[in-house]
Amino acid sequence: METMRAEIAAQPPVEGSYSARRGDYCIAKFADGEWYRARVEKVESPAKVHVFYIDYGNREVVSSTRLAVIPPAFGTRTLPAQATEYTFAFIQVPQDEDARADVVDCVVRDIQNSQCLLNVEYSGATCPHVTIQFGDTKDDVGLGLVKEGLVMVDVRKEKHLQKIVTEYLNSQESAKSARLNIWRYGDFRADDADEFGYSR
Repeated sequence: METMRAEIAAQPPVEGSYSARRGDYCIAKFADGEWYRARVEKVESPAKVHVFYIDYGNREVVSSTRLAVIPPAFGTRTLPAQATEYTFAFIQVPQDEDARADVVDCVVRDIQNSQCLLNVEYSGATCPHVTIQFGDTKDDVGLGLVKEGLVMVDVRKEKHLQKIVTEYLNSQESAKSARLNIWRYGDFRADDADEFGYSR
Protein backbone atom coordinates (compact mmCIF):
# COMPACT_ATOMS: atom_id res chain seq x y z
CA MET A 1 0.00 0.00 0.00
CA GLU A 2 2.88 2.35 0.74
CA THR A 3 4.19 1.83 -2.80
CA MET A 4 0.75 2.64 -4.21
CA ARG A 5 0.51 5.80 -2.10
CA ALA A 6 3.98 6.89 -3.24
CA GLU A 7 2.94 6.40 -6.87
CA ILE A 8 -0.26 8.39 -6.28
CA ALA A 9 1.70 11.16 -4.54
CA ALA A 10 4.07 11.33 -7.52
CA GLN A 11 1.17 11.50 -9.99
CA PRO A 12 -1.92 12.73 -8.10
CA PRO A 13 -5.30 12.07 -9.73
CA VAL A 14 -7.23 14.97 -11.24
CA GLU A 15 -10.26 15.64 -9.03
CA GLY A 16 -13.56 14.99 -10.78
CA SER A 17 -11.96 13.11 -13.69
CA TYR A 18 -13.22 9.69 -12.58
CA SER A 19 -16.72 8.57 -13.54
CA ALA A 20 -17.89 5.95 -11.03
CA ARG A 21 -19.86 2.91 -12.23
CA ARG A 22 -21.28 0.13 -10.09
CA GLY A 23 -18.87 -2.81 -9.83
CA ASP A 24 -15.78 -0.81 -10.83
CA TYR A 25 -12.56 -1.05 -8.86
CA CYS A 26 -10.96 2.29 -8.06
CA ILE A 27 -9.07 4.10 -5.34
CA ALA A 28 -10.92 6.19 -2.78
CA LYS A 29 -9.61 8.91 -0.49
CA PHE A 30 -10.51 7.92 3.07
CA ALA A 31 -11.14 10.31 5.99
CA ASP A 32 -7.45 10.04 6.97
CA GLY A 33 -6.48 11.64 3.63
CA GLU A 34 -4.90 8.43 2.31
CA TRP A 35 -5.94 6.53 -0.83
CA TYR A 36 -7.21 2.95 -0.55
CA ARG A 37 -8.44 0.41 -3.08
CA ALA A 38 -12.22 0.20 -3.28
CA ARG A 39 -15.13 -1.27 -5.25
CA VAL A 40 -18.06 0.93 -6.26
CA GLU A 41 -21.25 -0.65 -4.89
CA LYS A 42 -23.82 1.99 -5.79
CA VAL A 43 -23.93 5.40 -7.45
CA GLU A 44 -26.78 7.60 -6.21
CA SER A 45 -25.32 10.83 -7.58
CA PRO A 46 -21.85 12.32 -8.13
CA ALA A 47 -21.98 13.47 -4.50
CA LYS A 48 -23.08 10.05 -3.12
CA VAL A 49 -21.08 7.03 -4.23
CA HIS A 50 -21.15 3.90 -2.02
CA VAL A 51 -17.78 2.14 -1.89
CA PHE A 52 -16.43 -1.01 -0.23
CA TYR A 53 -12.76 -0.88 0.77
CA ILE A 54 -11.51 -4.19 -0.60
CA ASP A 55 -8.45 -4.47 1.64
CA TYR A 56 -10.09 -3.53 4.94
CA GLY A 57 -13.76 -4.56 4.62
CA ASN A 58 -15.40 -1.27 5.59
CA ARG A 59 -17.88 0.80 3.60
CA GLU A 60 -18.30 4.50 3.08
CA VAL A 61 -20.37 6.96 1.06
CA VAL A 62 -18.09 9.44 -0.72
CA SER A 63 -18.20 12.13 -3.36
CA SER A 64 -16.96 11.09 -6.80
CA THR A 65 -14.27 13.77 -6.43
CA ARG A 66 -12.66 11.48 -3.82
CA LEU A 67 -12.40 8.61 -6.32
CA ALA A 68 -9.79 7.92 -8.97
CA VAL A 69 -8.64 5.22 -11.39
CA ILE A 70 -6.72 2.46 -9.65
CA PRO A 71 -3.07 2.36 -10.77
CA PRO A 72 -2.65 -0.71 -13.04
CA ALA A 73 0.16 -2.14 -10.91
CA PHE A 74 -2.26 -2.34 -7.96
CA GLY A 75 -5.32 -3.78 -9.70
CA THR A 76 -7.10 -6.84 -8.35
CA ARG A 77 -5.46 -9.09 -10.96
CA THR A 78 -2.03 -8.19 -9.63
CA LEU A 79 -2.95 -7.96 -5.95
CA PRO A 80 -6.18 -9.72 -4.89
CA ALA A 81 -8.50 -8.04 -2.40
CA GLN A 82 -7.24 -8.55 1.15
CA ALA A 83 -10.67 -8.45 2.82
CA THR A 84 -13.17 -11.22 2.18
CA GLU A 85 -16.84 -10.40 2.55
CA TYR A 86 -19.19 -12.90 4.20
CA THR A 87 -22.72 -12.76 5.52
CA PHE A 88 -24.29 -14.78 8.32
CA ALA A 89 -26.16 -17.89 7.19
CA PHE A 90 -29.70 -18.65 8.39
CA ILE A 91 -30.40 -15.24 9.92
CA GLN A 92 -32.17 -12.10 8.80
CA VAL A 93 -31.18 -8.85 10.51
CA PRO A 94 -34.04 -6.41 11.21
CA GLN A 95 -34.20 -3.26 9.07
CA ASP A 96 -34.82 -1.00 12.09
CA GLU A 97 -31.63 1.02 12.71
CA ASP A 98 -31.68 0.55 16.49
CA ALA A 99 -32.24 -3.21 16.18
CA ARG A 100 -29.41 -3.44 13.60
CA ALA A 101 -27.11 -1.51 15.93
CA ASP A 102 -27.95 -3.96 18.75
CA VAL A 103 -26.98 -6.89 16.50
CA VAL A 104 -23.68 -5.29 15.48
CA ASP A 105 -22.85 -4.40 19.10
CA CYS A 106 -23.61 -7.96 20.21
CA VAL A 107 -21.48 -9.55 17.47
CA VAL A 108 -18.55 -7.21 18.11
CA ARG A 109 -18.78 -7.78 21.87
CA ASP A 110 -18.96 -11.55 21.47
CA ILE A 111 -16.31 -12.25 18.84
CA GLN A 112 -13.85 -9.40 19.24
CA ASN A 113 -10.47 -10.79 20.30
CA SER A 114 -11.83 -14.36 20.15
CA GLN A 115 -10.63 -17.20 18.03
CA CYS A 116 -13.50 -18.32 15.81
CA LEU A 117 -14.15 -20.99 13.22
CA LEU A 118 -15.89 -20.05 9.98
CA ASN A 119 -17.84 -22.53 7.86
CA VAL A 120 -19.33 -21.71 4.45
CA GLU A 121 -22.88 -23.12 4.48
CA TYR A 122 -24.11 -21.96 1.06
CA SER A 123 -23.34 -19.42 -1.65
CA GLY A 124 -25.26 -16.19 -2.02
CA ALA A 125 -25.67 -13.76 -4.89
CA THR A 126 -22.94 -11.44 -3.63
CA CYS A 127 -20.94 -13.41 -1.08
CA PRO A 128 -20.81 -16.74 0.80
CA HIS A 129 -23.18 -17.32 3.74
CA VAL A 130 -21.36 -18.66 6.78
CA THR A 131 -21.79 -19.87 10.32
CA ILE A 132 -19.24 -18.76 12.91
CA GLN A 133 -18.38 -20.85 15.95
CA PHE A 134 -16.30 -19.89 18.95
CA GLY A 135 -13.02 -21.79 18.84
CA ASP A 136 -13.19 -22.98 22.45
CA THR A 137 -16.88 -23.80 23.04
CA LYS A 138 -17.99 -24.45 19.43
CA ASP A 139 -21.13 -22.37 20.15
CA ASP A 140 -22.74 -20.92 17.01
CA VAL A 141 -22.65 -17.08 17.02
CA GLY A 142 -25.68 -16.73 14.69
CA LEU A 143 -27.71 -19.18 16.74
CA GLY A 144 -26.83 -17.14 19.83
CA LEU A 145 -28.29 -14.03 18.13
CA VAL A 146 -31.49 -15.97 17.40
CA LYS A 147 -31.69 -17.22 21.02
CA GLU A 148 -31.33 -13.64 22.29
CA GLY A 149 -34.17 -12.51 20.04
CA LEU A 150 -31.96 -10.09 18.10
CA VAL A 151 -32.52 -11.57 14.62
CA MET A 152 -35.03 -13.63 12.66
CA VAL A 153 -34.40 -16.96 10.99
CA ASP A 154 -33.89 -16.97 7.23
CA VAL A 155 -35.48 -20.30 6.31
CA ARG A 156 -33.60 -22.34 3.71
CA LYS A 157 -35.21 -25.16 1.70
CA GLU A 158 -32.11 -27.25 0.89
CA LYS A 159 -32.46 -30.72 2.34
CA HIS A 160 -28.91 -30.91 3.74
CA LEU A 161 -29.50 -27.72 5.77
CA GLN A 162 -32.77 -28.77 7.44
CA LYS A 163 -31.21 -29.97 10.71
CA ILE A 164 -29.58 -26.56 11.28
CA VAL A 165 -32.67 -24.63 10.12
CA THR A 166 -34.84 -26.62 12.55
CA GLU A 167 -32.49 -25.81 15.43
CA TYR A 168 -32.61 -22.11 14.50
CA LEU A 169 -36.43 -22.13 14.19
CA ASN A 170 -36.82 -23.83 17.59
CA SER A 171 -34.58 -21.18 19.15
CA GLN A 172 -36.58 -18.43 17.45
CA GLU A 173 -39.82 -19.84 18.89
CA SER A 174 -38.26 -19.85 22.37
CA ALA A 175 -37.17 -16.21 21.96
CA LYS A 176 -40.67 -15.27 20.75
CA SER A 177 -42.30 -17.06 23.71
CA ALA A 178 -39.99 -15.24 26.12
CA ARG A 179 -40.64 -11.95 24.23
CA LEU A 180 -36.93 -11.19 23.93
CA ASN A 181 -35.72 -8.04 22.14
CA ILE A 182 -37.38 -7.83 18.67
CA TRP A 183 -40.15 -10.15 19.89
CA ARG A 184 -41.04 -8.03 22.95
CA TYR A 185 -44.41 -7.07 21.39
CA GLY A 186 -45.07 -10.50 19.91
CA ASP A 187 -44.73 -11.61 16.29
CA PHE A 188 -44.57 -8.29 14.45
CA ARG A 189 -44.16 -9.95 11.04
CA ALA A 190 -47.79 -11.01 10.66
CA ASP A 191 -49.99 -8.08 9.60
CA ASP A 192 -47.89 -4.96 9.29
CA ALA A 193 -44.52 -6.49 8.44
CA ASP A 194 -44.00 -4.47 5.25
CA GLU A 195 -44.94 -1.26 7.02
CA PHE A 196 -42.15 -1.81 9.55
CA GLY A 197 -39.54 -3.03 7.07
CA TYR A 198 -39.74 -6.74 7.89
CA SER A 199 -40.63 -9.65 5.67
CA ARG A 200 -41.24 -13.31 6.30
